Amino acid sequence: MQRKAQAALKEGRTVWLPCEVKGGMFPTERYIQLFVPDVTVPISGFVPSEDVRDPKSPEERTGQVRAVIAHLAKDEAALLFRGEILSATNPVIVPSKWILATTNVADR
Repeated sequence: MQRKAQAALKEGRTVWLPCEVKGGMFPTERYIQLFVPDVTVPISGFVPSEDVRDPKSPEERTGQVRAVIAHLAKDEAALLFRGEILSATNPVIVPSKWILATTNVADR
């Protein structure tokens, strides 16, 4: 990640994270899964469609999901997702090094 983007990561910032995307139970939502190193269970749940960037082609499954950094520390970060996260409590705790390596800072 570029230094400028790394400096932009702070609590309250909206970020886009890589995830597997599938259709949700309703047309207004998507089912997402994030596979995070050092986290034993994938983060999964249903989020509003506007919080998801779908894969670029039907053959791909990797898209992006929007989250807010609720807390950022040296070793871990707490991410807040809209919708229903099934595999963990919301906010979800992940290694901060993963956030720094994979995120795109959102414009808004």
